[in-house]
Amino acid sequence: MSIVTQRRIKDRMSLDPALLRVLADPVRSFVVYSLVPEAKTVKQLAAELGCPPTRLYYHVQQLEKHGLVFVQRSRLVSGIQERHYRAAARDFVLDRDALGSGSTSDRERSEALLAFVFDQTRLEIARGLEQGRIDVRHSAPAPGSLMAYRNVLKLDRAQADRLYRRLHAFWMEYEAIAKQPAEDGDFYAFAVALYPNAPLDPPPTAPDKAARRPRRSTDA
Repeated sequence: MSIVTQRRIKDRMSLDPALLRVLADPVRSFVVYSLVPEAKTVKQLAAELGCPPTRLYYHVQQLEKHGLVFVQRSRLVSGIQERHYRAAARDFVLDRDALGSGSTSDRERSEALLAFVFDQTRLEIARGLEQGRIDVRHSAPAPGSLMAYRNVLKLDRAQADRLYRRLHAFWMEYEAIAKQPAEDGDFYAFAVALYPNAPLDPPPTAPDKAARRPRRSTDA
């Protein structure tokens, strides 16, 4: 007997800091995006990840607990309930209002975003280098190499607008691919950050010469 859940899939779901922490794990992030186009069983997800299904049950349960995935249909197969999971939305976007703008609690919330992007990226790169998945003998644009750059530059409004648009277009291309994962191939992670940078701290103001002049005994 098959049971189908009549639930409307949202077009878009906002990710608050709590949900970002749930998705910080790369396995959970992959699972959510893999379940956007169609429902899949844990066994199917495990085959895509190349791991035993037992390693995924906890991750899927956490995603279901936080409302990121749900059981779209289930059926009894050889006495075992086979559940087909589906992403709760077709697109997931950052809830910028939840990050706030200055108080202590807001800083705590923004730390969730920074940890999601940068801490996880740093850990994955370090692990990839240790395990040899990232080939340090190759350089970009060769697949398998590491692209990690940082630069600070001064842009006028037109240059900044053009750069933001190009990076955003590339991110949207990456998002579209993430929702239609290839059956074969290797996993790649993409992280990008473009932001207005604070100017260099001004040099300390030189003390007034008169204030620095040592007092003589004849001074009044």
